[in-house]
Amino acid sequence: MSGESIDVSLVTAEEVLKYAEEEFEKAVKTKDIVLYRDAVDKAFLSMVVAVNSYIHRKLNVMPKSHGERRYMLRKMGREDLRALYSDVMKTLHDEAFYEGVYNPEEAEYAIKQVKKMFEELEKG
Repeated sequence: MSGESIDVSLVTAEEVLKYAEEEFEKAVKTKDIVLYRDAVDKAFLSMVVAVNSYIHRKLNVMPKSHGERRYMLRKMGREDLRALYSDVMKTLHDEAFYEGVYNPEEAEYAIKQVKKMFEELEKG
């Protein structure tokens, strides 16, 4: 993957997050749990794409699983990103998407953390 592809990956991640935020807002207004679950999982997907891009840029390896992502972030000395990834995965993917926990306040907080992570990854 070239440097251009990495930039495209980050742009793609940001676009997916934008769609997720729009769906999330609509889901909360309408209390549509299916749309809510879809929106929060899209937000998590955007984080996966961004973290994969970051790891590939730094290690020239593409992680294939959540465990590999966490391991590689720790190996890179990015315990901060590893912990954030794990926290967001738990809130958005495990609880909201799989378990159907409807907690818009926690989901919104996690989505804001994803946005902050994007800003950090764009810096380098």
